[in-house]
Amino acid sequence: MRDDLLPVLACPVCAEPLGRVDGQVGCANGHRFDEAKQGHLTLLPARRRALTADTPEMVDARVRFLGRGHYAPVERALAAVVRATRAPGIVLDVGSGPGTYLAQALRAADGRPGAGSATETAPRLGVALDLSAVAIRRAARVHERAGAVVVDVTERLPVVDGAAAVLLDVFAPRNQTEYARVLHRDGVLVVVTPRAGHLAELAEATISVDPEKERRLHDSLAPSFARRSSEDLTWTMDLDAADVHDVVHMGPSHHHVRAGTVFAPARVTAAVTISTWSRS
Repeated sequence: MRDDLLPVLACPVCAEPLGRVDGQVGCANGHRFDEAKQGHLTLLPARRRALTADTPEMVDARVRFLGRGHYAPVERALAAVVRATRAPGIVLDVGSGPGTYLAQALRAADGRPGAGSATETAPRLGVALDLSAVAIRRAARVHERAGAVVVDVTERLPVVDGAAAVLLDVFAPRNQTEYARVLHRDGVLVVVTPRAGHLAELAEATISVDPEKERRLHDSLAPSFARRSSEDLTWTMDLDAADVHDVVHMGPSHHHVRAGTVFAPARVTAAVTISTWSRS
């Protein structure tokens, strides 16, 4: 973990900022945490619920699928928000998976207004948060300015107050109270959600989109956040059999697909909403 990222991270026991103490990562109250040889930290609460994290197969499928550029429209939309954001702080990717979107966001940050100026010389840093240690090991290596932490994103986030200039939530659960706490007062929350028709051609192998998703999105963020903008993106993907396998297995559908299922090439529709939110 980069030393300059530690002060934006908070101890999961007492919420004090972390730092380097006698070669270990810890806080002023004496709590210490092991740093994996891959460079990531595990900052789970002492008492944690039994949760299911993404498996190695799911993470591998996501890395392959996103690496082929099939969700490039999402990456470009997130990059545009990051470039336009002037608030100080990190890019925080909650439910990051292997960190693909965080890496794109950090590359985009280099092209934002004021980057490299006399008033803002430090490049934007980023932190990936996810429950899957497999995914976080990938995220720790995805960009030189990224750190990665194993956390339960539905609980208190191990991040100090107001640390995030941009908070990314891409197909991830939302934590309204914690998002409001860790986002800078001038920062922006970016949420990506699937719309009706997303991956419709693969309906037999994927989990259908909840028709009440828009209402649930609003309810999950109000009253702490007010919507700034909303954009619907729709595009067509020509997927070969390996692509179809990966898009099915990179998400929750992985747990419901019969082992040994054979997939065929398909032209598949992607339909998502990119919404931005400010603290109320």
